[in-house]
Amino acid sequence: MRILEAEALLADAGASVIPEGAVAVGEGRVLAIGPAADLARQFPQAPRERFEHALLLPGFVNAHQHGRGLSQIQLGYPDDALEPWIARRRGRGAPDPYALTKLAALEMLANGVTATLHANYSYASGDYEAELRASLRAYEETGLRATVCVGYADRGGLVYPDADEAAFRAGLSAQARALLDAARPAYLPLDATLDLMDRLCADYAGHPTITLAYGPAGPQWVSDAAWAALAKDAAARGLGLHFHLLESPAQARCADALYPEGVLARLEALGVFAAKASAAHFTRGTARDIAQALRLGLVIVANPGSNLRLGNGAPAMAHWREAGLTVALGTDNCALQDNEDYLSELRLGDLLARAAGADPAATLPMGTRAGAQACFRDDIGSLHPGLRADLVALDLSRLRGAYLDTDTGLVEAVMARACGADVVMTMVEGEERYRRGPAAADIRRGAADLAASAALGARDIGAPARRAAEEIAQALRRHYGDGPS
Repeated sequence: MRILEAEALLADAGASVIPEGAVAVGEGRVLAIGPAADLARQFPQAPRERFEHALLLPGFVNAHQHGRGLSQIQLGYPDDALEPWIARRRGRGAPDPYALTKLAALEMLANGVTATLHANYSYASGDYEAELRASLRAYEETGLRATVCVGYADRGGLVYPDADEAAFRAGLSAQARALLDAARPAYLPLDATLDLMDRLCADYAGHPTITLAYGPAGPQWVSDAAWAALAKDAAARGLGLHFHLLESPAQARCADALYPEGVLARLEALGVFAAKASAAHFTRGTARDIAQALRLGLVIVANPGSNLRLGNGAPAMAHWREAGLTVALGTDNCALQDNEDYLSELRLGDLLARAAGADPAATLPMGTRAGAQACFRDDIGSLHPGLRADLVALDLSRLRGAYLDTDTGLVEAVMARACGADVVMTMVEGEERYRRGPAAADIRRGAADLAASAALGARDIGAPARRAAEEIAQALRRHYGDGPS
């Protein structure tokens, strides 16, 4: 065991800051918290480490991302409306999923993220299980705690609803249709998906940092029969379900057509909420959707930077908070600053969630306790005895700057001024997984490995495929209409 000491300790969002605080950790768990002098007397033989001018607090939870260590800007295609943006990926080769996920994990750890939810994602390589296991290996090796979703989709891969697809294809050039015809299925068939989950549950039973969940892509991408089957299996295994929900104007129009009773009412009828559930985005949720989400206990994961960058509008986070929804936060690997600076993205969420006179510190639970709920974990998100020892040491020097008035609360100052570069140390399951300075070499090596893979993929795909993908993107823009509505 060991004792970590700092100028201050924040054990839980909303709790009082403990001056000269400390946390005792051992066997992956928090053993005790309190004033440093008290813990020194309680555990006189324990080694102690002090973080000067620092705050110890629970690790942050990035509750929705896809393990993409390179952004779309880095991979050569710009921000756009969601549907054309997705189509442009068809014209880009896929980097190695292990290297991609590893760099994303290392960057998250460097920014104080101790746990994440890896949402459904596939590179359509023809071997989805190999892709998923490569990402799992990256999370295991880096030590980032991860809830990894087994993805599924069986419709709407080109346009939604599928009824529009034949007419849409007919308007494309032969080259664009050939690109679509050459595409491999992104995910496995339903029975194979259930079998894959069975194998993964056996392989990762009792794993200290890996949790499994189902990741049905979203209502417009998953049939009713598949929703029912995945939900039934999730409930039987005690797993969660995480999905995209009402992210774009086109998705909202599709949901109105497919689910006149309301998309959440349909999912409830299919048994989805017999399991724990969380949903990302919700930018286009109506008052009816908000009321249903609240009644069902659905955790919403806001992705404010991504929503703004991909033309879906700012999430109505102040309204969600006022309604009583549980709201977590994710970067979607598409944060406003195009990096994994979780504190900066949390600040954006704070600004969007504020009402007049609101306390900025009230937003901190989005990044800790609510994130834990979204990841289907009840043993992280705060530093209380018996919970997992996932924590961060945050340097206060830069955020204080030349002067910080004593009337400014420490948590308020962190929410207003802290950024990922202030993270000194990140601990997961009682193990140090990042230390400012020495860990930079690991990130540089991961970036170099990924750069080689990305460059190779870019050469392999070729200019004709990129032109065909651009044609499909522009056709989707016309099909759905320009911009948000």
